[in-house]
Amino acid sequence: MEGTRRFNPQIWIRFQKRWWEGTGIETFDWNGEEGPVRKSYDVLGDGSLQMINIPGHSEGLCALKILNEEGKYVLLFADGGYATKSWRDMITSGISLNKRLQRQSLQWIRQQSLSPDCVASLATHDTDVQPHVIEF
Repeated sequence: MEGTRRFNPQIWIRFQKRWWEGTGIETFDWNGEEGPVRKSYDVLGDGSLQMINIPGHSEGLCALKILNEEGKYVLLFADGGYATKSWRDMITSGISLNKRLQRQSLQWIRQQSLSPDCVASLATHDTDVQPHVIEF
């Protein structure tokens, strides 16, 4: 949150510190080098659940890469793009703290999404995605 506020005072209105009081949220240090800026966090320590920094829209934005034992994965890229069309056509969102990093992150999302190992690649705001179960 602090990194986001540092670059854009308008964000102060959207992210209030008091909203997070009592939630038990803990910070972490990057422990891996996956992603467009080589910052990732192996949540379980076995490579199956990776938080990957995809800055641009906001400094601390992360994608979640869920990997199975066969090397197949699901990529949840939050606001790294608003829909499949975002990475397919390289369309960045209107809200950006750093357009250069946003494009770099979107390019990484595109590369990951086009991999034959990618079972699904989903954005937070994609209105074309219907609730479904992903098995892999």
